[in-house]
Amino acid sequence: MVRKLKGTKATAGGNQADIVKQAQAMQQQMLEVQEQLKSKEVSSSVGGGAVSVKVNGQKELIEVKLSDEVLKDAANDKEMLEDLILTAVKDAMAKAEELAEGEMAKVTGGINIPGLF
Repeated sequence: MVRKLKGTKATAGGNQADIVKQAQAMQQQMLEVQEQLKSKEVSSSVGGGAVSVKVNGQKELIEVKLSDEVLKDAANDKEMLEDLILTAVKDAMAKAEELAEGEMAKVTGGINIPGLF
């Protein structure tokens, strides 16, 4: 089965130069999307706003905020605060992954390309 690439003819012999050009164009678009993901942010808030974090589209943690209330309680329950931070970061990372996959799917047409992220 021959999968038709955007802008190419789906023939068994296919023009290899066109396929290479299409692959290079897709690679350039993917690099552009990865660069754009640096400026896109997702956030997660847990514990009723006790802990909030922001992550960019490249899964870089860029902000952690703790409420005054959770800091008061943290002296008595350090493990709870650690769990809240971990939960918020995991959730934000999952959202960043979903964002990145969605943006990349626009370029790849939904084809899963291993090693993109």
